[in-house]
Amino acid sequence: MTISFSTLSILLPAAIMFHVTEEFLFPGGFSEWYAKLVPPKTTTGGIKYGYLVWINTFMMYACILPLFFGETNHGISIWFAVSAIAAMNACFHIWGVLKLKKYSPGVITGVLFYIPLFIIGGIQLISSGDLSLTKAIVFTAVGVAYHIFSVFRQGK
Repeated sequence: MTISFSTLSILLPAAIMFHVTEEFLFPGGFSEWYAKLVPPKTTTGGIKYGYLVWINTFMMYACILPLFFGETNHGISIWFAVSAIAAMNACFHIWGVLKLKKYSPGVITGVLFYIPLFIIGGIQLISSGDLSLTKAIVFTAVGVAYHIFSVFRQGK
């Protein structure tokens, strides 16, 4: 079974919207959970709401770009890069659940949507030749690096 690129391009923003909703609205509480997982360097530190708004707005903007570019090299590359960052975010949530032994706002949508979308879309794009394995590895490494940077930036 193959999924059209336009369908992949619609599923990605839908997944991100569900994920952000789980993190901040229903049930919410991501900021508090994150502060327990990655204690801030100072008592006045911690993850800033402005940063959360900025990074999630940027992610929402980036995830709609494949709809704009369509099934072009740019559209496919952006889709995979955003999908890789999202999948690594799901892995981050899983790591946090295992470390804290406590539910993470965002882990359910990350596991149900981000990881399968990344795997299915990635396999399809790489096997069809639309995305090179080298690009896939680089974009996945960027997704991992972002989350490592985020943890160090926060305080660990």
